[in-house]
Amino acid sequence: MKKTRKSKLKKVLLTFSIIIVSLFALISIITAVFYNKYSLDVDKLTSYNNGVIVVSENSNENSLFNTTRSIIEIESLPNYVSNAFVAIEDKRFYSHNGFDFLRILKAGFINFTSNSKQQGASTISQQLVKNALLTNEKTYARKVKELVLAHKMEKKFSKKEILEMYLNTIYFGSNAYGIENASLVYFNKSAKDLTLNEACTLAGLIKSPAYYSPINNYENCIKRRNLVAKEMLKQKFINKTDYNNLINSDITLSFSHNHNNSYEQVAIHEACSLLNMSERELINAKYKIITYKDENLQNQIISSSNQVKDRNLDSLSVVLSNEGHVLAYYSNSYYNLHNLQRQPASTLKPLAVYLPCIEENLLSPATKILDEEINYSGYSPKNADGNYHGYVSVRDSLAYSHNIPSVKALDYVGLKKAKETLTKFDIHLNNSDLNLALALGSTKNGVNLLNLAKAYSILANQGTTHGLTFVKKIETNEGLVIYENKGYSEKLFNEEDCFLVNDMLKTCAEKGSAKRLSSLNLPVCSKTGTASVNEKNTDLYNIAYTSEHTVLTWIANLKDKFLPNDMKSSNEPTQINYEILSYLYKSNKPKDFAVPESVSKLPFDLNEYETNNLVVSPSSDLDRYTLYDYFKTSNPPPQNTQKSENLNVILSENGALISFETKKYNSYKLIKTANNKSSDLLKLSNTNEQISYLDENVFKYETINYKLIDSNKDIILSECTIKPKEYLIGLLDSKINSAKKKWYV
Repeated sequence: MKKTRKSKLKKVLLTFSIIIVSLFALISIITAVFYNKYSLDVDKLTSYNNGVIVVSENSNENSLFNTTRSIIEIESLPNYVSNAFVAIEDKRFYSHNGFDFLRILKAGFINFTSNSKQQGASTISQQLVKNALLTNEKTYARKVKELVLAHKMEKKFSKKEILEMYLNTIYFGSNAYGIENASLVYFNKSAKDLTLNEACTLAGLIKSPAYYSPINNYENCIKRRNLVAKEMLKQKFINKTDYNNLINSDITLSFSHNHNNSYEQVAIHEACSLLNMSERELINAKYKIITYKDENLQNQIISSSNQVKDRNLDSLSVVLSNEGHVLAYYSNSYYNLHNLQRQPASTLKPLAVYLPCIEENLLSPATKILDEEINYSGYSPKNADGNYHGYVSVRDSLAYSHNIPSVKALDYVGLKKAKETLTKFDIHLNNSDLNLALALGSTKNGVNLLNLAKAYSILANQGTTHGLTFVKKIETNEGLVIYENKGYSEKLFNEEDCFLVNDMLKTCAEKGSAKRLSSLNLPVCSKTGTASVNEKNTDLYNIAYTSEHTVLTWIANLKDKFLPNDMKSSNEPTQINYEILSYLYKSNKPKDFAVPESVSKLPFDLNEYETNNLVVSPSSDLDRYTLYDYFKTSNPPPQNTQKSENLNVILSENGALISFETKKYNSYKLIKTANNKSSDLLKLSNTNEQISYLDENVFKYETINYKLIDSNKDIILSECTIKPKEYLIGLLDSKINSAKKKWYV
């Protein structure tokens, strides 16, 4: 048995040795074959100052601050800075000639046995070549080119020169290229002043700047920093005391960031996506990006946002033309907010709840919903003010952002329809989001802030989307246009449905939660939103739009999670949007939203609305008995089937018993006409009850006519005619006949 095992082991080792030799030979042959095919572009490798030019629409050139990098010489850095990168990224850096054959072998074996591609084998030299000279495509041809160029670079430059170029080239997240910029961004100091703790933090970042970000993922960053320290200890770059002190210390950040370039950052991100290029490739190509940025408007939103910046909070303001062009974008945050997903809170109500309800003809702006305590299988939402408001119109429910009517409305229309509608808005839900809490904007992954702005611009365009874009055109250094926005348009929703939602959101800006905007005296729609956790606010929104522009402002505290108690969505974000809109329309007003042909302002019965909470056609032609609101002409107020007045007269020996029903806000007069003479029996107003009146003076008349009329205008509401003498003769005959029967018996 032992002999058999030894024999098998020998076979495995022999096979593995053959594979190693074959692989080494194959790599050597491939490298030799392609060695002369690929040349090393020394100029690109050593160039650090070819920043992207971003041009605003009025042609003011702005070179993005972090693409023209600050260069630092390796001699000025403490030894532990470069050692930290070598320890974690390439521990045999000083002994290989561009690629580490043992590392390639180890990574290949681990990936093969685990059936994954998690283990990488790139040396510092390979990473530098890839970042400075190559694309990000994942092909064997590119990998071979990387190996060849890395080897050539090793022959051309010293290890110290390669390490210096590497440290000045790599990406550290937060739009920081090169270690000097990274040190300034995260620690507000030059790289020559980095501590061991800070050096290990930056070395740990480059594997995945987002995942190991000290801003977004602090715990991940700590673990990665400690791993760097552990590798430094193993390779004797630091001693045990240094290691212990380091892993038991926190990471203290001190940011330095040029927020005024936030528009350019997102424009470059979009350009990379449009051209399917990495940011490094875009930089090397020396392209010029022409944007839709309005410099003066950008300065205005920066100025308006200072109130938030001064409180060390995160904010974003974006202004879109309703053609989908981003005219201004300002983020004062260290996070990449254009990719940020946040809970949308009540800003989702018009999109997920009320628009689909109106599409399905389930609700109109005038429809009343009972705001009451509810419980759906344990889910019992509350209103923000903690009160119940009784029957409230959809218009007021949305304007004041009441929660319970929104939940009921979502229950009416169904989660499937809500999801379909949001998908059209490019807002995508998880299956776990499909519950009634969606009515209040509760989602698992949140909503992208730019997508939210784009969704409201679709409402502003009454159902048509033009997308959302920062980039107007991209040109080469020689002026050749390689991309130009040709415009885009798609009809997603009917005009009539969007108009009704817009008109309700005008009410929100006039008297609801965004009434701060009312003093603008503009036809403006608005919606506020407040996201909270355990009754502590995390996100504040105001979205305001006209027939020409859409403006979104969002405020949060991403570092400490919760906002100060004194901040409200109706205050700070609404005030910022107020100032932006004031600037936009300082010399002219936008046109009001055009009323579609399929929408009309129609009357409905005031009394039924006030008394029975019903939206039905008027029972009277009088305006004072009537309310008006917008309705789709295909879904007008239904016919009033409620019988009113119902003048009824019953004769008896005592006289004529007259009864009728009155309605509040109506004024009535009961008129009796006999022998061509009329007299008023009753005058009533502001009553809502069943009236009974006995007229005893009837039997001397052949015929009597009773009329119930409107007392202000002689409109007959109801009438009835009786013949008292005829009734009396019949009554007497009946009594005589009854007496005869008794006598006969």
